[in-house]
Amino acid sequence: MQVFIGVDGGGTTCRAQAALSDGRHTQIFTGGAANVSSDFDTARREIESLVALAQTAAQALAPEVALAPPHIVLGLAGASETGAAARLRAVLPGGHVTVHGDIDISLWGAFNDADGIVLAVGTGSVLARQKGGRMHRLGGYGFMLGDTGSGAWIGSEALRRTLYAHDGLAPRTALMDELWDRFGGVAGLIGFAHRARPADYAALAPIVLAHDRASCPVAGAILDQGCAWLRQALQHLLNGTPDMPVASLGGLGPVLLQRIVAQGGAHLRCIAPKGTALDGALWKARRSAATGVS
Repeated sequence: MQVFIGVDGGGTTCRAQAALSDGRHTQIFTGGAANVSSDFDTARREIESLVALAQTAAQALAPEVALAPPHIVLGLAGASETGAAARLRAVLPGGHVTVHGDIDISLWGAFNDADGIVLAVGTGSVLARQKGGRMHRLGGYGFMLGDTGSGAWIGSEALRRTLYAHDGLAPRTALMDELWDRFGGVAGLIGFAHRARPADYAALAPIVLAHDRASCPVAGAILDQGCAWLRQALQHLLNGTPDMPVASLGGLGPVLLQRIVAQGGAHLRCIAPKGTALDGALWKARRSAATGVS
C-alpha cells in the first residue's frame, strides 16, 4: 500500500500528516519552527522528527500491510531561496522526497491545479498566482528584507512605534503602554530585538489586533500600512485577470484579506480555499505518485 506524507514548515510551527492510498489519514503532528533559511539545523530536526512520527502512525493504521516507501512532499519557508532540497533529501528516510516552498503547497491546498491567487500570511507573508500550471510569486523574502504585513512585521512595527512615542515623535496610546510595560522600557525593548527571531515578533501581532479592535489609531495604522502593501501585490497579480479567485491562508491571512476587502478591495473575488497548505502537500504527494512528476 502506498503512503503519502505532507509537511508544512513555517516560521513558527511545523506540521506533518500521513495518508494511505485507501484514503485514511493519520492525526496531524505539530512541532516547532522549521524555516530552513534562518535555522537549517533546527528545521531539519523538526522535520525528521515529524516525518518519523507520521510514518509510524501510517503503519499503525494498517499494521497487517507492508507499506511502500513513502512519497514525501515538504513545503518549507525559505526552501525556494536557499537550495535546501538536496540537504534535506539526504537526511530523510528512503522514499520519494520533494521539497517545495511554503507558497507552493499553499496554492495546491487552496486550488489543487486550478487557477487562483493565494494570500498567505502568518509569521511571514507571501502571495502567488497559479495560472495554467505556472506560478508567479511575490514577496516572502524573509523578515529582514520583506514579509510586509506579516505577523513578524506587525510586531516589529509596533515596537518601533513604541520607541517613536517614547521619543515624542509619535502618539502614545494604550498599545504603546502595554508594550512598554511588557518589556520594561528601552533596555528591555533593545534586548528583545537583539535576541528575537521572526516568530518572537509575530507573537506580538495578536496584541496589535486586539488594540485595533479597541479602536487604537496606531494599531489601525500599522495594519493599514501592511494591508496597503498586500493590496498592491494582489492588484499586480490580478493584472489582466481581474476575475481570478483569491483565497487566504495562514493565521493572519483571512483577517487581513477581510480588511483589504473593506478598504477598497470589494472587487476581489474572494473564495474559501479547498484546503490548507498541509492538504496541498498531501495532494502533491498523491499527484506525484500517480504521474511520476515531482
